[in-house]
Amino acid sequence: MSRVSERALPVYLQTLKQSENLGEEVLADQQQIVELDKRRQTNRQALRAVKNEKEENKIWVMMGNEFVKVEKSLLGSWLESDQKVLDKEINSIRDGLKSKVQALKQLEGEEIPRGFFLEAMKKNELSNIGSTAGRVTERYLDP
Repeated sequence: MSRVSERALPVYLQTLKQSENLGEEVLADQQQIVELDKRRQTNRQALRAVKNEKEENKIWVMMGNEFVKVEKSLLGSWLESDQKVLDKEINSIRDGLKSKVQALKQLEGEEIPRGFFLEAMKKNELSNIGSTAGRVTERYLDP
């Protein structure tokens, strides 16, 4: 082996190790997002079932190993707060996932695609665009 390759081997192995660790973290985060999303979907279904229940004011719910009769409004608020917590957890993992994927791509020498850090628009931003676009088209349509 030449001297150059002997010196480059530890650097290559270190880079490979970092790449492997980041890859494992990315996969673990993706799996965690899937699990949290399943919980969020189940929670959403339960919330929908509670809202559609018209006959009774109290509903039987299984909490741990016991069935408990709970006010419908209280159960709805619990489910809504759980939904918010799950949304926040999923979004925070997704935000961290972007930086990990970016670091992994840089280690592998790949270029980060354009638009990689784009974020979805929020409801208020969409409504602002809609109202602004309406005013703009009205201005150009009116003589």
